[in-house]
Amino acid sequence: MSIKNVAVVGGSGNLGRFVLPVLLKSDLHVTAVIRESSTFKFPEGTTVAKSDFSLESLTKVFQGQDAVISMLPITALAGQGIVIEAAIAAGVKRFLPSEYGSDSTNPAVIAAVLFFDGKKKYLDYLRSKEDVISWTGLVTGPFFDWGLSAGLIGFDLASKTATFIDEGKTRFSTSNTAQVARAFVAVLSHPNETAKKLVFVESFNTTQVEVLAALEKATGEKWNVVHKQSEEIKAAGLRAMSDGELLVGGGNIITAAVLGKDALEDHTNVEGGIWNDRLGLLKENIEEEVARIVKAAAGQV
Repeated sequence: MSIKNVAVVGGSGNLGRFVLPVLLKSDLHVTAVIRESSTFKFPEGTTVAKSDFSLESLTKVFQGQDAVISMLPITALAGQGIVIEAAIAAGVKRFLPSEYGSDSTNPAVIAAVLFFDGKKKYLDYLRSKEDVISWTGLVTGPFFDWGLSAGLIGFDLASKTATFIDEGKTRFSTSNTAQVARAFVAVLSHPNETAKKLVFVESFNTTQVEVLAALEKATGEKWNVVHKQSEEIKAAGLRAMSDGELLVGGGNIITAAVLGKDALEDHTNVEGGIWNDRLGLLKENIEEEVARIVKAAAGQV
């Protein structure tokens, strides 16, 4: 199997805007698929196809595409079913569903983050359609650079405050956004090896304690440390969601799952292991990456 033409759905989102520039520099022929009403400005040179996201429209857009990458956010995941059906109707060879985070096949993850069940549903559906389309589930852990800058893994760069969850010693696998992009290219460059599999990649496996050490080295300052328990973070998330604050609540629930003592995001012993070596992906150095992120946040790069 050879994959050259790739359609990306959801490329204007939080992940897509980081991933697309890397994909465009690869040997892949990339088409960004967006809604007809979208006014998002993609990088220069991006091929853009507009659709009303009906089955007929998407099927037409996907004609001639070897693979479809779905980067639909969890809030729009209900629309992934029609994207899969259109890919099948158009004869697409490979579908990458919206994963790129936690292992949604892990029952403990679903129990901790109930709204991830939608991701598992689409993986199960793709498995039932293996006679007409192949798939790859790319599992990356949380996005490290984006999450660190946004305060989603317990660090406030502005106030230099670290919020340790369950003492900050829980190991978790994590990937920078550029590493996720490189993983897309690597997966599609190894289509036979990655077919019908979950593929786990990472930039590094770390803890909040290790991240804080790197932050203090990069900033040359001692940070303030606050301690919280994962149970209280999750409870706050559930309250926020019941009040209609879905993004805030969902973020808290995911944070508790990633950084809590149950270590649900530690991919060290996952079935099949980490694929970095098989895909030619180098692991990254946490001190170097933290220093880069700190400089970027300060406007120094």
